[in-house]
Amino acid sequence: MKSIPRIRTLPKEISDKIAAGEVVERPLSIVKELLENAIDAGATAIAVEIRNGGKTYIRLTDNGCGISPEDVALVFHRYATSKIATEKDLDAIRTLGFRGEALASIAAVTKIELITKTSDRKTGTRVTVEGGLLAGVTETGAEEGTTLIVSDLFYNTPARKKFLKSDQTESAMIIDYLSKMALAYPSIRLRLINNGTILFSTQGKGDVYQNILTVYSKQTANGLLPVMESPNEESYHLSGYISRPDQSRANRRYQIYFVNGRWIKSKIIDEALRLAYADKLFEGRYPVAFLFLEVPPEKLDVNIHPNKTELRFLDEDSVLSYLVSSLRQNLLAGNAAPNIMDHVKELNSESLKKQDSGSDDMQVDIRYLSLNEERDRYDRILSDSLDFGYTDSQKAATKQENHERFLFSDLQILGNAFSSYILAQKEDSLYVIDQHAAHERVLYEQLMDNAICHKTDSQMMIEPWVVEIPFYLRELASDRLTLLNGLGYHIREFGPREYIVKEIPMCMDAGEAEAFLHDVLNSEPGSGRVEPELERKRLITQACKAAVKANDRLDVREIQSLLRALDGTENPFSCPHGRPTFLRFSQNDLEKMFLRK
Repeated sequence: MKSIPRIRTLPKEISDKIAAGEVVERPLSIVKELLENAIDAGATAIAVEIRNGGKTYIRLTDNGCGISPEDVALVFHRYATSKIATEKDLDAIRTLGFRGEALASIAAVTKIELITKTSDRKTGTRVTVEGGLLAGVTETGAEEGTTLIVSDLFYNTPARKKFLKSDQTESAMIIDYLSKMALAYPSIRLRLINNGTILFSTQGKGDVYQNILTVYSKQTANGLLPVMESPNEESYHLSGYISRPDQSRANRRYQIYFVNGRWIKSKIIDEALRLAYADKLFEGRYPVAFLFLEVPPEKLDVNIHPNKTELRFLDEDSVLSYLVSSLRQNLLAGNAAPNIMDHVKELNSESLKKQDSGSDDMQVDIRYLSLNEERDRYDRILSDSLDFGYTDSQKAATKQENHERFLFSDLQILGNAFSSYILAQKEDSLYVIDQHAAHERVLYEQLMDNAICHKTDSQMMIEPWVVEIPFYLRELASDRLTLLNGLGYHIREFGPREYIVKEIPMCMDAGEAEAFLHDVLNSEPGSGRVEPELERKRLITQACKAAVKANDRLDVREIQSLLRALDGTENPFSCPHGRPTFLRFSQNDLEKMFLRK
């Protein structure tokens, strides 16, 4: 007969070590928990010192409220906390810590010393704990606040100790985390010491941008745009910094998010950034983003995992919508325009090599125009419906309540170079506008608007076309015909792999419509299963590149028409593939280039 195992309660020293495994994975876990406690204690100055990646020594000192002698004995007990008292408190957590597990878990696998003093006491209290067992409590001299010294991580669990990474790797994780927290709490003076060397010390003056310079670099801070959105009806509030599209990166390393002061990883914010920059960056390029989102605590669930880097928004759709709208609005501001001195540094990057190569035999032709002399002549023409498709929805997009929008129609036109670039001026800046990229942006947004609103404005072809596609793309044709017909084409099957076209979209001329059509029908399938909306956007984005005007010499009316249409787009600063529509040279930039400064 098989023996039946008995169920028993585990001894405290074993259960504490099991619990510690959920909270204390590595030295970073300890630093994170101690720092959060210091912030919750109201500290305005915090110093963190680590040695050997935090494996042998971690010291955190803060000037917070301290712990009263009566409560010191409870500090290292599991589920002892001052931050929540009732079940209802879990529905609106306003502090970084709340579980009451951290110090008990840390103490279970380390040797720890705590020195603390409150403002109403003349002396402080010193507590020592080894492996979760209280070793001593004594009175001691101390400054107001709390110091915790943690040593010999996993000394009593050697099997876990061998899974730690090298000193350098463990140090890097801690440095990365504290760098992020320095941004979230710019009003706290934060100092980090690694193996006796001060790595950084912030000023604690509330300046997030200055802290980016301090803990990251000038290069990281270059090209950042401030984000400041007023709270919406849901009381969401977004602030921080995002990069101009021309200052993208090859990875997501500098996408850092905080919600209610808590550093988190969030697929919702990842998605918001992707959507906000979707038509502004090349594939494989990512924006820099230091984002701070405030959400009413009752609309969050942070009680998901002991590490507290995961949370759940109770209304994910409304948060996503708010973030995308806010980010895109800030990307429309005038300072989002690329500056030539920053842009030149990117010319050799892999992404910009994807630009169309120009013809070697282009002839320089700069035609200087006087806008004042031409204005009267073209006033009537420019008031009409213009050639580049300035739609009602695009006109509405130019009206921004909270952001001063850069308007291309305010520029003074100077001329045209290489039959490809418009030269214009405003105040102390010279603008070089890529007419191909600009027209591509206008066309893309008009086609997307037509697709979304199911507009089918068409023009009849004098002579219908017949087009064909490879057999292996035949099965994809049905969905693509639906897309094309929805954009204003009148196209039907005309054979095994032939199609006849009788009408084209009103916003295109024949050459553009033919190039666009061929690109859509012959486009390779997208990777994996793609939602219809995303596939439609992918096809339009790809095909617009083939449809833009190439090497057309534009006259003043056409230039003005294009600039006014560009004003009407939601994102006038880049083509759908991420190339800039224009570059800006300040007078100061030019003077430096000519060695005047």
